Amino acid sequence: MEEVTLRTALHGYETAVRFLRTQPWPDDPVSRTVLDLVYAHALATYAREYSWEIVQRERVEAPGEVDLKLWDMEQILAEADRAFLDAWTRRDAWGAEPLGRLSRYLRQNTYPPRIRGTLRDAVTYLWVELLADASFWSPAESNGVYRLDAGELMTLDPGRYDPADPGLHPLAKLTALLADLEAWHEAAGRPEAALEAYLERTRRLASAFTRAEDHLTIRARLEDRLAAFDASLPWWSMGQAELAGLVRREDAPDALVRARSLALAGRDRHPGSPGGLRCAAIVAGIEEPAYSMTTMSADGPQRRSIQVVHRNLKRLFFRAWPYDLVRELGRSENFDLLPAWGEVEALVQNRAPAVSWSVELEETSDYRDHVTYVTPPLTEPGAWVIVASMRESFAPR
Repeated sequence: MEEVTLRTALHGYETAVRFLRTQPWPDDPVSRTVLDLVYAHALATYAREYSWEIVQRERVEAPGEVDLKLWDMEQILAEADRAFLDAWTRRDAWGAEPLGRLSRYLRQNTYPPRIRGTLRDAVTYLWVELLADASFWSPAESNGVYRLDAGELMTLDPGRYDPADPGLHPLAKLTALLADLEAWHEAAGRPEAALEAYLERTRRLASAFTRAEDHLTIRARLEDRLAAFDASLPWWSMGQAELAGLVRREDAPDALVRARSLALAGRDRHPGSPGGLRCAAIVAGIEEPAYSMTTMSADGPQRRSIQVVHRNLKRLFFRAWPYDLVRELGRSENFDLLPAWGEVEALVQNRAPAVSWSVELEETSDYRDHVTYVTPPLTEPGAWVIVASMRESFAPR
């Protein structure tokens, strides 16, 4: 194990895989499972790091052992899949083994131990991560997502699909794995860990499906799952964060309002929990003030020369300085027509503006971007540098 770890760290993926394949493996189920995970990880890492070279290979069919350097992408991924399946089929023998006891061999995740703290969690989630990587999918699998039923996958019962089926779509396979893990945690009286397995199912499917109607179906199924969950348990807030994230992506005019309301509920119910902190970040992101400014290159006086796109901002402050374009062109070394940002920053900090004004902005109660057109109170012809700020002081911090 130590030698494989070192070879992998030094990008010796091929020698690490070859070494693992040639060494005798112990009969102890936990040790074999750890070796399966290391073997599958080495293969997947090799496939990702050298994909540009591997995809150019032609399959070599020969008797006996074929060198890894001759394997094509399909063979490498099939072998990684086989290693995960080998570990997963023995899950009842070691499933509840705590990850903490294996910290010498497996890097620990940052989830609370009650959420993803068992070896069975590690095997399932690592296999799901490989299956969800669409860069490894065949063209038929990538083009076949639309044939899958998002509602069916969100309500899939354990045992409906066999992960050993080579013809099963990766999304269906990972859903079957997560449904199995969810049922196992539920039967053992670990409702928060069971909910996390369902949330992972939600994340993977929401990422893979692109149609708006599928996203609405996924969101509706998650709402049903959370409605049946005990909201007094802290991981309920993580579910609220996932739900708020789904709603936030919708195109409905009130989507951000509803997403903020969901996130507020999760933040306030379990503040300080991982889910509560994620909800707080979502609320802050939705409420964050922002603006961007676009101007005409040339325009006449008393014209709407500035377009401001803004949200969550009541007022914007402007300052303007005359700019001697002819003089600056004469001494410019890079032939730029306009001043660089460093010059503008020095102008703001060191020179009083010729004109200052502010503009009241439309209230954005839907938290979305709105557009306001600004007419600069400038009457003198010539070039001007116009700077906007959320602060009247134009302080950099």
